[in-house]
Order: sequence, then structure tokens, then C-alpha cells
Amino acid sequence: MGHGIERKLNTASKLAGYFLLVLLAAAMGCRPADSTREYRFQGSSMGTTFEVKVVASPFPEQQQEAVREAIQAQLQEVDGKMSTYRDASEISRLNRSRETTPQPLSRETFTVLAEALRISRVTGGAFDITVGPLVNAWGFGPAPDPSSLPTAAEIEQLKLRSGWSKIELNPRDSTVLKHEPALYLDLSAIAKGYAVDRLSEVLAGMSLTRHMVELGGEVRTSGRNAGGNPWRIAIEKPVSGGRAFQRILPLENLALATSGDYRNFRQAEDGHLSHTIDPRTGRPVRHELASVSVVAASCMRADGYATALMVLGEDEGYRLAVEQDLAALFLVRTREGSFRETETPAFRRLFGTKPTGAGPETTGESGS
Repeated sequence: MGHGIERKLNTASKLAGYFLLVLLAAAMGCRPADSTREYRFQGSSMGTTFEVKVVASPFPEQQQEAVREAIQAQLQEVDGKMSTYRDASEISRLNRSRETTPQPLSRETFTVLAEALRISRVTGGAFDITVGPLVNAWGFGPAPDPSSLPTAAEIEQLKLRSGWSKIELNPRDSTVLKHEPALYLDLSAIAKGYAVDRLSEVLAGMSLTRHMVELGGEVRTSGRNAGGNPWRIAIEKPVSGGRAFQRILPLENLALATSGDYRNFRQAEDGHLSHTIDPRTGRPVRHELASVSVVAASCMRADGYATALMVLGEDEGYRLAVEQDLAALFLVRTREGSFRETETPAFRRLFGTKPTGAGPETTGESGS
């Protein structure tokens, strides 16, 4: 994830900045300093990094420590329930089970599963949390890298043991039933978004209503930044050789998630293999859509839809996004080697023309 814009300043610009600060200080005179400021919390969890910014006044060290502990506790809880990389997680135990009777789920895991299945229905299976075995077969999951790519016959066999419609949830009892004993669930395309939502809710519960939460490129904002303006969140330019920004969005009480094929991929004899697997074909997607970003009130929802639209591609994905009134930005590769932007009407209603100005506070990169 990009955490800002590195700038190389020459001596003259440094001096100019210094004199500007002196002039501003003189102009302020004896006005009392505004004690409102931004506090930053960073670390790693869920196989990625996180950054949380909180605007507060006052904010004593004891409260800051409470925030640190709350962040770590919440991330550990989500990871401990939903990570396929943890053998003792709730989802791993469910994957090992061959029972075809209802099994109890925690409220958190049930919430994520319910939203995942809703998006699966809406997208006609373009989003499917049972695609894990196919992800593993192509070398993008927690299993060791395969010695060879799957054959057509192997793909068809794996598809028989997957399918979101083979999951049945009972909201009354908070249980899940697998109609296929070997069904393997992978929440990686939606769990980070849920974790971001939970962190935002925890901070709000601590009366910290001005904050920005970022986890693995998925972002949610609340209130305004320390300057009293909307948070400035960058969408990465989908290039693998470095970091650059395509758009900077002013977000206030909104979440952003991006899915793309430019960070996590493999090379095969027939070219570039995206880590995004189309559950309907069992194969990596092959189209000119480089990334898609979705803005929504919920980061979990934005996360799931971004993955689904990336699977669908520009044309089919755009039609679905318009149908669902999603605020989405599609970045499509052109023959000239650049990127063409396609915005949905909901995206244009939110942001209008391209914002300009200072650099971003964080980057919503391709996280799934």
C-alpha cells in the first residue's frame, strides 16, 4: 500500500517552504493553537498491513493505548475466525468438516457469509466464496504452489465440488449447512472489508467519529480529516513496476475497495495469469479490465462487489454496476499502453469531474 507521495525538494523550495511557515506563524500572532490533531496507528494483520488515522482533541496517551489495543483485538478476532491460513480458525474447522448437517457459526462469520451469498445471487455467481480449491489449483491460495497448472478435466472436477448455491444459512439459529461435504469456503475477497467496517465501528463506539481506516488497500472514512476536509484517498494506477495514482477521491463517511490483476499474478507459457478466478469457468479472468474500484457505505459490500465486477469485466460488470446503482470506476487497458476510465452514473454523482490538489492520505490499492 502507498502511504503518501515521496517528494524530492531542492534547496530553493525548502527555503520557500520555511519562509512560508514563518509568515504564517507571524500572521497567527497570539491566537491559541488548535489542539485538534491527527494520530496514526500502524501495524500488520490478516497477512497485510493496516493504517488507522484518528482526529481528536484532547487525546491522552492512556486513550491512545486503548485505541491500539482495540485495533489489535478486533483484527485478531476477525482473523481468528475467518483466515484460511490459520488451522484453528472457525472457517478452517468448517472446511475440514465433512458434515452435511447444520453447524453453528459466530455472529461475525455468519454476517460475512450472508453478505457473500447475497452478492453471489446478485452477480449470478461471479462472486463465489467456494472458489478456494480452484484458487489453490492455480497457485494463488494457502496451499503450496502446484507443480503444474490444472487440466480441463481437473478444473471440471473442482467445479463439481464448489458452488455458492450449495451453502444454506439459517439466520434463526445462526447455522450453516454444506450440501457438498468437500465444500471449501474462502472469505479472503470480503473479510478484509468486514474487518475495516468493524474497526470503524469500534472507533465510533469510543467517541472517535473522525477517522480513516485502511487494511490491505481497503478503506473506510468517518467524518473529516484534521484540516476539516474530506479524507483524500488515492486509487492506484494499475501498473506493476511502481506506484502511481490514477485518481484521488474526497471521501467522507464512505468506504473504498479496489480489485485488480496487477499485483498478484503468475506467468505461464501462454502469458499473464490473474489471481482473479472466474468461478463460472474455473479459470483466471482474461480481459482488458485492469482494476475496478467501488465506493459504498460499507467496506465489506465494496470489497465483495469490486471482486465480482473484476470477474465480470468491463461490459458485463458495468451493466451490473449500473443496475445495482454502484459507484464504480473501471480502469481498462488500451492498445497504446495507457488506461481508459469508465465511471458509473453513481460514481459521477458522488465525485463529478476529477479532483485535483494535494496528495492523498492513503491509497486504495488492489487488495483482492
